[in-house]
Amino acid sequence: MRFGDYFGIAAQQLKKNRMRTALTVLGIMIGIASMITVISVGNGGQKMINSELQKFGINRVWFFPNDIRGSSDLLVMTDVSLLENISGVGGVAPSVYKRSHLSAGNKKIVSDVVGTSEALFSMEQMTFLEGRGIISKDVDYGRQVVVLSQKAKADIFGDESAEGKKVSINGQKFTVVGVEREDKSIYASFFSGKCYIPITTFGTMFSTKYIDEISISAENTDVLDSVINDCVTVLLAKYGEGTLKTINLTKELENAQNILEIFQTVVSAVAAVALLVGGIGIMNIMLVSIKERTREIGIRKALGAGEHHILGQFLAEALFYALLGGLLGLFAGMVLTKAAGSILGIQTEVSRAAASLSILFSATVGLVFGLMPAYKASKLDPVEALRHE
Repeated sequence: MRFGDYFGIAAQQLKKNRMRTALTVLGIMIGIASMITVISVGNGGQKMINSELQKFGINRVWFFPNDIRGSSDLLVMTDVSLLENISGVGGVAPSVYKRSHLSAGNKKIVSDVVGTSEALFSMEQMTFLEGRGIISKDVDYGRQVVVLSQKAKADIFGDESAEGKKVSINGQKFTVVGVEREDKSIYASFFSGKCYIPITTFGTMFSTKYIDEISISAENTDVLDSVINDCVTVLLAKYGEGTLKTINLTKELENAQNILEIFQTVVSAVAAVALLVGGIGIMNIMLVSIKERTREIGIRKALGAGEHHILGQFLAEALFYALLGGLLGLFAGMVLTKAAGSILGIQTEVSRAAASLSILFSATVGLVFGLMPAYKASKLDPVEALRHE
């Protein structure tokens, strides 16, 4: 008996009992579709998290005054110089914030104004709709220049170009030197809408010498831990224990990935249970099929079919059930993955590895759960089988 004959007989048998076939493959289909969707959406979510945190810079750390311990009047510009001299530091960007009124002509808005240096623009890889960001000379000379957010520019100037025009910030005139380009991302949703002026200008304008935060980037992630430790040592030596708090997005990235992995594991376990149920369904249907076809098995054995032929025939049927469910599950998983990506707003795709794994897994389920019924069929006594009505 040729190998192809097994699958030919199996296909005829499954076609003969279409309703039974549909119900049998449903469990396998649900399990595979769930597995495909979870893996694909999980991978898409992980890529999105990595992409969004890259915009912050995962090789960065933020230092803030610890408000719980007292006054936030702590960090000053001389701290920036101290930190710039630490080995492995790629950049140091001070920032200070103030909610302010911006106006031009008869247009007036309220926006967050950030006093900062040129380092922040390179560290956050900002791009611009118009003009440029803050440069070192703006900071050195305390120039009255401002970089508008895309929203502030639209609210004040509409569709007109803003570069080179004058804007009043709390009554003081500033020249617009650039407009930041904002993208539609998680990063943008949390940190968009800010306007930037030189930190020296900010200090004079609001009569403050203190800094709300200092952002530090390491030259690479390999030296990030040592950079953090060295910076903390320098600052605590100056201000004392408990005066500062830090944020390190590398740890946040690890935590997010761990949560995502736990989610994938839990839902994959549920999908595995669905596959298990599907496998039990295959076993049950195969046992029923053997009982219905006992006389057929006896006739085949009487005509010279060996045990291995009967075993191969029923294994082929079980495998056919499983592969059919696997292929339908793969198709359903692709549809669900696309739908989930649209709903969640992330880019998802079914990888070849996930598709191959799902088909292999469904085939394994079919063989494992079809083995016992197939073995039982192969061991039937031909005489007793022929007597069966």
